[in-house]
Amino acid sequence: MDILFFGGSFDPVHNGHENILRTALGYKKFDKIIIMPIGSPGHKSSCKAPFAVRKYLVQQAFFDIGVDMEVSDFEGNSFEKSYSYITVDYLKNLYPDSKIHFIIGADSAINMHKWVKWEYLAQNVTYLVFDREEGENPQLEAAVERLKKYSPDTVVIKNTVFPVSSTQVRSMAAAGEDISALCDVKVSAIIEQYKLYSLDFYEKNINTAMLLIPLMLREKRAQHTFNVAKLAVELADMYGVDRQKAQLSALLHDIMKQQPDDIMLHRARQSDIIEKIDRKPMPVLHGFAAADFARREMGIEDQEILMAIKSHTCGRRYMSDLEKVIYLADMLSEERNFPEKEPLLQLARENLDTAMEQALKDSINWLKEKGGEIDSDSYEALDYFTALNHGGKNNG
Repeated sequence: MDILFFGGSFDPVHNGHENILRTALGYKKFDKIIIMPIGSPGHKSSCKAPFAVRKYLVQQAFFDIGVDMEVSDFEGNSFEKSYSYITVDYLKNLYPDSKIHFIIGADSAINMHKWVKWEYLAQNVTYLVFDREEGENPQLEAAVERLKKYSPDTVVIKNTVFPVSSTQVRSMAAAGEDISALCDVKVSAIIEQYKLYSLDFYEKNINTAMLLIPLMLREKRAQHTFNVAKLAVELADMYGVDRQKAQLSALLHDIMKQQPDDIMLHRARQSDIIEKIDRKPMPVLHGFAAADFARREMGIEDQEILMAIKSHTCGRRYMSDLEKVIYLADMLSEERNFPEKEPLLQLARENLDTAMEQALKDSINWLKEKGGEIDSDSYEALDYFTALNHGGKNNG
């Protein structure tokens, strides 16, 4: 089985990538194409768009390539920094009888000797080295000879220079310029519609979140999220809370809700309260995981937003008004249906602190009835709001 492997950031995918892929397909017939955008759950992303968005754009660009094609999330879901030899081992285990043809550029070939376990990697792949320079390239020729000692079938493919880069696409998109000549028409339309590379913080992140929600959440949870955002903006306007912060926090509050438990736990442990995570019930961890996603994948550093995303699951002492808004909007969103909802919603529109006290009581009582585990932060939050509302003292 001949597999063509194409990795990269694809931030975003553009016509230059398509040119490389189609040139490779013209060189040889492959049984399968595996395209793998890089991920970054172990550290802050070097990419401007989240992994799920970049994966989606690649799928849109190459869905009709004419060969069995998979856009892999192996590196996107990796808990640690991914090295190419680890990725190739994964593919070899998945397709044990395959021959992997690894697309690399001339610069990568020249610097391959600096890669981690590069000899081992070369023994397990055949390199397709794309060279965009015309004529001889002595430095590349020497590098290829070095590679062929371990990967004897390595070949150099000369391809026409396609004058485009991801950096150029991002810059033009940020400036509002037409990028339709540089990307697949579906890709350019999505980038433009969702302002994926806007220089405006809220325009970029709110629109990116709107795209992420249907990609990462099933229909009912996605609708819940949109309902929470609607109510959060309403409450924010009532109480003088920044409506853009409220909308963004609400859109991201459940973004990790339906991820596998191991990924959710890994994300939660990367939050800045790592010492408490292992004492928390699993059902509340998605808020902490979502905050880590927001920070690492989307570059959101605003602590008020991150705390609002975290605390929506269990509350805490000394919640900001933004946190209260997100907690209450999550509990009282349009599709929710429980006997105490309407009185509590009315209370939320009258006073955030009294609403928080009642909401925490209702939540704790509901969990007790269901036999669910109750987070200690919820008890502390209830004590705090009870004392606050009834003239008691809080001894933080």
